[in-house]
Amino acid sequence: MKMEFLELKYRLLSLLVLAESKLKSWIIKYGRRESVALLLQNYITFIENSKFFEQYEVTYQILKQTAEMYVKADGSVEEAENVMKFMNETTAQWRNLSVEVRSVRSMLEEVIANWDRYGDTVAGLQAWLEDAEKMLSQSELAKKDFFRNLPHWIQQHSAMNDAGNFLIETCDEVVSRDLKQQLLLLNGRWRELFMEVKQYARADEVDRMKREYTDCVTALSDFATEAHRKLSEPLEVSFINVKLLIQDLEDIEQRIPVMDAQYKILTKTAHLVTKESSQEEAKEMFATMSGLKEQLTKVKERYSPLLYESQQLSVLLEELEKQMTLFYDSLGKVSEIITVLEHEAQSSALFKQKHQELLACQESCKKAMAHIEKGSQSVQKFVTLSHVLKHFDQTKLQRKTAEAHVAFQNMVKKTGDWKKHVETNSRLMKKFEESRAELEKVLRVAQEGLEEKGDPEELLRRHTFYGQLDQRVLNAFLKACDDLTDILPEQEQAGLQEAVRKLHKQWKDLQGEAPYHLLHLKIKVEENKFLACVEECRTELARETKLVPQEGSEKMITEHRIFFSDKGPHHLCEKRLQLIEELCLKLPGRDPVRDTPGACQATLKELRAAIESTYTQLVEDPDKWKDYTSRISEFSSWIAAKETQLKGIKKEAIDTANHGEVKRMVEEIRNGVTQKGETLGWLRSRLQVLIEVSSEKEAQKQGDELAKVSSSFKALTALLSEVEKMLSSFGDCVQYKEIVKSSLKELISGSKEVQEQAEEILGTENLFEAQQLLLHHQQKTKRISAKKRDVQQQMTQAGQGEGGLPGPVQEELRKLESTLDGLERSRERQERRIQVTLRKWERFETNKETVVRYLFQTGSSHERFLSFSSLESLSSELEQTKEFSKRTEGIAVQAESLVKEASEIPLGPKNKQLLQQQAKSIKEQVKKLEDTLEEEYVLDTP
Repeated sequence: MKMEFLELKYRLLSLLVLAESKLKSWIIKYGRRESVALLLQNYITFIENSKFFEQYEVTYQILKQTAEMYVKADGSVEEAENVMKFMNETTAQWRNLSVEVRSVRSMLEEVIANWDRYGDTVAGLQAWLEDAEKMLSQSELAKKDFFRNLPHWIQQHSAMNDAGNFLIETCDEVVSRDLKQQLLLLNGRWRELFMEVKQYARADEVDRMKREYTDCVTALSDFATEAHRKLSEPLEVSFINVKLLIQDLEDIEQRIPVMDAQYKILTKTAHLVTKESSQEEAKEMFATMSGLKEQLTKVKERYSPLLYESQQLSVLLEELEKQMTLFYDSLGKVSEIITVLEHEAQSSALFKQKHQELLACQESCKKAMAHIEKGSQSVQKFVTLSHVLKHFDQTKLQRKTAEAHVAFQNMVKKTGDWKKHVETNSRLMKKFEESRAELEKVLRVAQEGLEEKGDPEELLRRHTFYGQLDQRVLNAFLKACDDLTDILPEQEQAGLQEAVRKLHKQWKDLQGEAPYHLLHLKIKVEENKFLACVEECRTELARETKLVPQEGSEKMITEHRIFFSDKGPHHLCEKRLQLIEELCLKLPGRDPVRDTPGACQATLKELRAAIESTYTQLVEDPDKWKDYTSRISEFSSWIAAKETQLKGIKKEAIDTANHGEVKRMVEEIRNGVTQKGETLGWLRSRLQVLIEVSSEKEAQKQGDELAKVSSSFKALTALLSEVEKMLSSFGDCVQYKEIVKSSLKELISGSKEVQEQAEEILGTENLFEAQQLLLHHQQKTKRISAKKRDVQQQMTQAGQGEGGLPGPVQEELRKLESTLDGLERSRERQERRIQVTLRKWERFETNKETVVRYLFQTGSSHERFLSFSSLESLSSELEQTKEFSKRTEGIAVQAESLVKEASEIPLGPKNKQLLQQQAKSIKEQVKKLEDTLEEEYVLDTP
């Protein structure tokens, strides 16, 4: 709470410092209008847009509440004074600062208004001075007419000087100097002009009467408007507001005769003016006077009843205000008394006196509150029933009544809380007595427990002194004592402190003895448990020795290991012995119980020797090996018999006649090997089990024998694999022959098919398609060659393998391979022939394209329109024609060559015929071009 109070305190101080710094930046010597406008904008942004005053008020209210809670929680009178001092100083500082900050805006706006007024009057006056100075040379009639409004410019000149002087006083030195210089110049020009035209400033009598008429109308209109506003504007009902309204109404009452006299003067003046005015002006003046007369009549009719009822209402409000004052005075006294009673310890007599005062003030508040509610109802009823006071607003009165009611409720709650606090003090006394009785009971029970004898485990269960001597019991007693000390007078605190000291000493004495008593009990309990575990182990050893002939040593060893495992009773004995040793170390050096671990260690040593002896006897018992030796002997005999049988098969020659019988015998042996492999696995796993429960010497002997048998079984398996491989090779030879033969036949068929497809290449319609088919053909031949190489490699590997292939098989395969080689050579010749043909076809296409391109270019040039403008152009055309003729002769040779090539290329009949037709067509076009040149031009050939 203190940290929260300090945080809010410095937040409020930061707002104050910020406001002061801003205020210093605003209350300075000002510059031009633009800089003042920027200051005003900065003020609006900081104060109004960011809602600085609301922000400060919220922070202040939160700080005020936090300060009240912090003072109540802290309870220090000095701290409360410091907090109240800070709050009062801050409030006073803010009151002064806020007034200055609020006045900044009006000051800035006034400066801007004076700048505007000064600028407008200077501009207007300068323009008028220039015109006036020109008018001085005009006729008298013109000057009189021009200077009729001279009083207006006198007012403008005065307004300019007022605004200028104001700005000189409020602006900085540079701006003030410029303003002074400008005013001196303008005033000099004005003075010179005014000395020459001042006679025109005297207005005629009509103008004066008009001004008097206007002044009277303005005064009467202002009075009527102001009176009507005071009679009609909404008014918040309060004693001060009604009092001020009564004063305003009395002022109106006093001014009514003056306004009547003023109206009479206005009437007289209007009659004089209308004589010199037009009919329309006169009609307008009478209408104005009629309106003023009506307004004054309404004011006279309304102010009197309103004054009367306001005076009656004022009496009711004055009584209500007195009750409010009495209520808040009594409320303050209640708060003061409660504060004194809360923060200062009082004697019983003084406490009763203050309590009586509190009750009296509380009763006074209650009565005042009743009067306030009654008076408020009377005021509301009076205002509601009145026809004159309809514009009175009762919201503020209702709010004040509600605030008083809330304050009364808060006072009732606060006094109720204080009564609860008094009741709390009574409870503190009761709590102290109860905690002392509880502490004395705990101390008594603990003392009795120290002197009690019996079974250690039972005593330890019941005499848990650490539980009975719970520190919380003592803490509760001491806290109750501290709480009680805060509310007791000093003269009653000495006896309380003495009682607390005695009980505290008794508690400490018991706390010193109880731990050692508990240690003795724990050591005795652990010693009894230790001896019980030892006896349990001895009983188990006797049982195992007795059951060996009946159950067998292997089973007894398993049970022995389970019972005497790492979590067995004998290890538990070691842990209990270790715990006893740890507990004994906590005892004083001269305590005889510290010798307990020595006796327990001797007992544990005897137990370990008995366990080791029994386990050795169980391990050396030979009854566990009988089944194992029988099965390993049988397995060894089977291996010897099957090895002899396989060696006989290997020596005999295998042919087609006995191949099936030998294969059956080998398969039977293989099945036997598989089954005996399981036996070997059982022997190995069984050996591992027996090794765990036998002596090292016996385990080594049986392990060597099993290794010898395992080696023999491995040799038998290798011999069996050799025989199986031999039989497999004989069968694979026949199977391999069929596979290779099938592969060679497939290659021969594929080669023939590829040759047939190759012949179709030369029958395609165009060169590009033929080239694509040739490429596809070459890819197929590559795949056939690769497959052939694979088959040849297989044949080579089969011939080099163990035993090789039989002679007839090799001869048959060589014939098929020779046939395949012949087909491959024929295919290669065919492929070379097709490649040569396609190259010729490609050359033909290239030459054809050259001739066709020339024909196209020459034809377009030749078909142009010939016109000769001179001999030189004709000569040029003849030279060009000669060049065409020479090139055409070369092209004719190429066309003849195309016809020859088309007949020589060995394509399919259809393609060959197409090429010949194309060559002949091109040749005819070239011939036609030569004929055209000879017909149209005369060539000069040397």
